[in-house]
Amino acid sequence: MSFDGESGHWYTRDGAPCYEVPAKSKGPGGMRGVDLRWDRHLKLVPSVTTVLSVIAKPALTKWLVVQGILAAMTGTRLDGETDEAYIERTLSESRQQVVDAANEGTRIHDAIERHVVGKPYPERYTPHVNATLAEIARLFPDVTDWVSEKSFAHPLGFGGKTDLHSPSTGIVIDYKGRDGDFSDGKKLAWEQNVQLTAYQMGLRLRCTPNQICANIFVSRTHPGIVASHVWSADDIAYGWRKFEAALAYWKVEKQYDASF
Repeated sequence: MSFDGESGHWYTRDGAPCYEVPAKSKGPGGMRGVDLRWDRHLKLVPSVTTVLSVIAKPALTKWLVVQGILAAMTGTRLDGETDEAYIERTLSESRQQVVDAANEGTRIHDAIERHVVGKPYPERYTPHVNATLAEIARLFPDVTDWVSEKSFAHPLGFGGKTDLHSPSTGIVIDYKGRDGDFSDGKKLAWEQNVQLTAYQMGLRLRCTPNQICANIFVSRTHPGIVASHVWSADDIAYGWRKFEAALAYWKVEKQYDASF
């Protein structure tokens, strides 16, 4: 039975985000992340990304390993530092690089979201926002009913929040932050169709046989550079089969089923 690592996002059965719950040990007003060891009685549903944590992600794993190697190559060993201490310090530095990259991706994502809903955002992210919106318009010139940041809970026992979706077409778009200018030809889209199809199903958008979804890859290091990948209807259907399997495994692994 596995209860650790449950600090992902969670949702109530009416689709409202529930990322934190009151923590008595932290005094009045104190909050902590959701943990299945104590919070099963709340009957929350796990997010799509929490469910997908049970699937191996070779591309991400390789990137994390590379960050660790780079930190070791560029770091300097301190006088008298033991092997264990050097390894731990190097791992800490590489983790910080990962955190910094993730935080910048979150700031770019938030800027795009704020623009879509008509709110101000830091001017430094204007190139990222403009390039993303231009790419969406290029891919889907006839779609005009985009909705940003819609959360949901599905009766199968999972929830989530989409970056952007179109109720009339069923199209779901997810933004992904990446480093580089995308000119090296490396593949950007791996298995994001699994995440997108779960969002599409969660929002009850699977109403036509030829629905598609898309990822927009936004460069964290080269403002104004984006790339995209449109997933076909077959990709989306295949992704749903994989998500169903992952959800079933997640429920068994966690011994927790939030279906309703």
